[in-house]
Amino acid sequence: MPEAQPAAEEAGPVDDLAALAREFTGALAREQQLAERREDLIARLHTELEQLRRGDLERALDLVRHPLIRLHDQILRQAELLDSPLTVDELGVLLRALADETADALAGTGVERYTAAVGEPYDPARHRPVGRDTAAAPEEDRTVSRVVSAGFASGDRVVRKSEVVVARWDP
Repeated sequence: MPEAQPAAEEAGPVDDLAALAREFTGALAREQQLAERREDLIARLHTELEQLRRGDLERALDLVRHPLIRLHDQILRQAELLDSPLTVDELGVLLRALADETADALAGTGVERYTAAVGEPYDPARHRPVGRDTAAAPEEDRTVSRVVSAGFASGDRVVRKSEVVVARWDP
């Protein structure tokens, strides 16, 4: 019977290994289930986030779409009212009104129109030089001599610089 004893001793470590393998397999299966749940959750959250983004984008675009549609309608109404050629003054009034309507549409998105003033110092953060004039006096050097177009800003952030002609003093 001495031979049976070593087999019994060997059965103990094999059983222990088998038990450890079962535990490991069970733990691995639980981890796999958790990983699958995490993946499902991530996929669901990603889908919801994309839906929210699309909704936010649509709302943001609507801030611009609706005023542009009103501008479209206003242009067509003005075109229907024409029964004779416009004078230069009438055309100027009409075009300024359309520009104001466009600025109002932009204001709805948080972007405000600003206009540089003739004589104010040239500011490279708010002005884009598009030309150069000769200053009449030294104190007019590097000032705005003419405004070509308005600028637009959102709070402190300049969206588009005002286009200006800058005066330079050449002694």
